Amino acid sequence: MTNLEWASNILKILAHQGVKQICICAGSRNSPFIEVLDQQPDLKVFSFFEEREAGFFAYQQIKEHNRLTAVITTSGTAVAELLPACIESYYKQIPLIIIRSDRPKSFRGSGAPQAIEQVGIFSTYAKTIDLEIQSSAEIAISLDAPNHINVCFAEPLVSGKVPEWEHTKNAAYQKTIPAGKKFSGDIKNPLVIVGDIFS
Repeated sequence: MTNLEWASNILKILAHQGVKQICICAGSRNSPFIEVLDQQPDLKVFSFFEEREAGFFAYQQIKEHNRLTAVITTSGTAVAELLPACIESYYKQIPLIIIRSDRPKSFRGSGAPQAIEQVGIFSTYAKTIDLEIQSSAEIAISLDAPNHINVCFAEPLVSGKVPEWEHTKNAAYQKTIPAGKKFSGDIKNPLVIVGDIFS
């Protein structure tokens, strides 16, 4: 199984458990998730540069709008920025989902860059699931407490074809510009972002 297939499977499992939205804080280590998110049309994706903001955005989406939302971060200290939102979620019994892309387990304790000790980084404030690609552990999220899913990707990070995902169209999540509408004048507050996520 490639990292892309595994990342796709993880997202499918979470979608089947009710996850509707993903907040992505892009980095090289979580590139398998970034690559497959375009093929996951059942998930609404929000992009953030800063993890703390993403954590509280996800917290708000779950608490105020009942939209189960996950935050995906890269390796290193990025996940530590989610501690405040995780603690807040713990005391409010909000099922915040934190997906942390990690380096292989064999890198732990070796002094390798971007390989902090992050399993258990949230202490009692989150249920932790630590996964490697060969792992048969099931991903079962808690609905009354935060969840920390630690995903250890091996090298090469991205190889092979991005797997396709069959889905059921959900009109509630399809936002398209109606025929005849123009970007100027007819639509209030348009936002257009054009760019390359890896540049």
